[in-house]
Amino acid sequence: MALGAAFFWAVAAIVTKKLKGTPPHLIALIQVCVGVVMLAPFANLSQLPADAWTWTMLATLGIVHTGLMYILMYGAIQKLPTHLQGSLSFIYPVVAILVDVTAFGHRLHLSQIVGAAAILIAAAGMNLGWTLWKSKTPVASPHPIK
Repeated sequence: MALGAAFFWAVAAIVTKKLKGTPPHLIALIQVCVGVVMLAPFANLSQLPADAWTWTMLATLGIVHTGLMYILMYGAIQKLPTHLQGSLSFIYPVVAILVDVTAFGHRLHLSQIVGAAAILIAAAGMNLGWTLWKSKTPVASPHPIK
């Protein structure tokens, strides 16, 4: 499932890059509407929330955490270079873990800490141009010596 999600996220990012002139809020609206139609058959409409607080929380989740986040994300995807977008995608799960630790007091296991460190190192390596092996051919300098 994780590989499938990563694949479809990449497809969505590529499509969004191609829609450079389309407003981000329109892209977000279309994606949410497609998701509603696709997931509607799985909805259990016989047990809807009964109180106003639950509906408020659902509306907040839908409007702020989905709608606003999609608008900001799709606006950024259209403007950012691909390598930087990939790095930020790496960092997203680390931020989610840190919010979980901060907001809910969740204690991390060693494997989660190691995984978060690996993600941050990979993101730094992508942005700083790190390689595992040295290049055999000399790289030409962008600024010739005069």
